[in-house]
Amino acid sequence: MGSVIVDQIGPNGALIEDVDTTLSEPQKNALLLGALPGAVAATYAGERVVRFHDQVILKKQVTHLGNPWPGFKKRIQIPKSWIDVERQASAEGLTPRFVGIYHYGAVTIFIDFDPGTYVQRKANNSAAHVSTNDLFQAQTLGQFSRVDRNGNRLTSVRADQFARYLTNGYESQQHRVDVFRRFNAEFLLNEQVQALDAVQEMHAAKWPDTFQAEWPGFYVEFRLDAFLRGAGLDNLVEYQKVKHKGQYDYDLVFKDGVELEYYGDLKASDVTKKESPGNDAEDIKRCLAEFGRFWYVIYEHETRHAKDHGDVATIRWNEWKQSVGFKRKKGYDPLSYASKFKESVRFVKMLILEVNEANAHLVLGDFNQGKQPDGTARALKVMIKKRNVDNFLIYTEPDGPLLSI
Repeated sequence: MGSVIVDQIGPNGALIEDVDTTLSEPQKNALLLGALPGAVAATYAGERVVRFHDQVILKKQVTHLGNPWPGFKKRIQIPKSWIDVERQASAEGLTPRFVGIYHYGAVTIFIDFDPGTYVQRKANNSAAHVSTNDLFQAQTLGQFSRVDRNGNRLTSVRADQFARYLTNGYESQQHRVDVFRRFNAEFLLNEQVQALDAVQEMHAAKWPDTFQAEWPGFYVEFRLDAFLRGAGLDNLVEYQKVKHKGQYDYDLVFKDGVELEYYGDLKASDVTKKESPGNDAEDIKRCLAEFGRFWYVIYEHETRHAKDHGDVATIRWNEWKQSVGFKRKKGYDPLSYASKFKESVRFVKMLILEVNEANAHLVLGDFNQGKQPDGTARALKVMIKKRNVDNFLIYTEPDGPLLSI
């Protein structure tokens, strides 16, 4: 048994604080053999493995990363000898697997770490990381795959689905991710979006937030809403521009046809920011209690500020607003919002983060907004801390290291 209290996952996905169990070699084999009918324990290239059809499974137990790391950080150690096994198996036409075994009580989850990025490392020992949220997703969905912040692919699979996964490959349970993948194909084009082009496009479509100074976030909303309705995908994901009485005040509604399943919010954030404020903490708590999940869909951008280029874009923006009838209460000012106005942005990354019962304690109530103009305290907000992103990450595009985090 371990000695440090860390995150564990129960049969229904509930977070449990307890020590790690310790698995012996026979116990690890028994868990794998019980999940894989026809598999056998064997020795291959000098290593103890499990053979399943044409697959060579190298295995280690998933345990906490150790102090001073938070309880959600888990890992297996990949010894240098695994690299030699991987090369021999590949040369012989076999499929090598680097598999982590998580076991707590009645819960067994196998994590398949794609060897691709690990075989290139020169260290004698290398850690392959997994987070509590990966275990939660696997236990509640059956299968869950993502790319971590370092560009490694890991797939977490509940024990009852492991044989099917190894035989048939990954079966995604996140159909709403496919919606955003399709949107990204026409939105994440790695090109500069000029402020005036974006606001004029929104104005032509009569988008309500055309004149907002922080235009990048509203432009993402506008483009996503148009895409969802145009592609007929709003039966899975709906952008909720007009909130209705009695509903939660969030941008995204995730549905199964007409049935509401959970909510989410759409954010635009500069890639240089290490954290960003989210929504009211008490509202998120109520929403989680009712629906169990909440998604943040974040589009990160590189930013060019107009103040760094002679304020030309700011002046043009203010002139255009005046030309189409917008009037400031304080009168026309060609340099209105000049200190913060974004001349252009380049959207370079999108992330989907999920808050659920296994990770909510890390984000709820961490950010105090200060005081209202009348001196009263503002409500606590959710803080999205990017250093903890792996414990919330559902999907990222493009794949690869999250260099900004």
